[in-house]
Amino acid sequence: MRPKMPENLLLAIDVGNSRVKFGVFERVTTSTTRSALPQIVAMISVAAAETIDWATVLTGLAAWSPSMATAVIAGANPAGVERLLSTWPAALPATPGVVRQASELPLRVNTEHPDKVGIDRLLDAVAANVLRRSDDAAVIVDAGTATTVDLVSADGSFEGGAILPGLELGARALHQYTALLPMIDVPALLERPVAPIGKNTREAIGSGLWFGQIGAIRELIALFSERAGRPPLVLATGGNGRSLAPALESNARFEPDLALRGLAHIAQSP
Repeated sequence: MRPKMPENLLLAIDVGNSRVKFGVFERVTTSTTRSALPQIVAMISVAAAETIDWATVLTGLAAWSPSMATAVIAGANPAGVERLLSTWPAALPATPGVVRQASELPLRVNTEHPDKVGIDRLLDAVAANVLRRSDDAAVIVDAGTATTVDLVSADGSFEGGAILPGLELGARALHQYTALLPMIDVPALLERPVAPIGKNTREAIGSGLWFGQIGAIRELIALFSERAGRPPLVLATGGNGRSLAPALESNARFEPDLALRGLAHIAQSP
């Protein structure tokens, strides 16, 4: 017998620089909404191209579409958000909501220009505030096209952080802006432990990319920990987050699709 379809599903969409993620979420009950993120039921990811691959998206979401009550969109790629809205198909919930800036979030943002902070970083922080203990700060490492390392204080405020090139971006830069350095396949690099002493050019690039990334993140976590006064919860997310998490602090854990889940959380909150 086919399992009963959850009712009143939510479609949350995270428009990134490389990928657009469509997440179908089952709403959590009112009694647990403050302590748990919504449960993801299905996920479709497509390239963030000039033309949205709606055929793939609609096929992947077909089984869930009849139960979708609402949709909400956000992302670090504003042009991609507008392309999505301009081609929105009738088969999906009408008039999706859009979250564009800090003032629309249940989050204190202690930066010079809160509404200029990438919305993906802030949605990460919203999700972290659900996952962390009330007396703990949190450090969020979001390893995508860029890698961001951000601090959420023990009172739940987004304090800012650091932005550095992601692994793929670093690999492309070394290849494109030098005469002889080859392009490194980052997914293949992450399949096995990286040797710190490269015995050839590719291995040397791999070492620089990996240990440069890990070293920078570890140093930032240490500095943020001094600011927080005690070791924070470390959450790794993003496309390379699963590979990075074991190389970070002992309390680091991988949390997939943190921004998307933060978006779903605020969309279903009272």
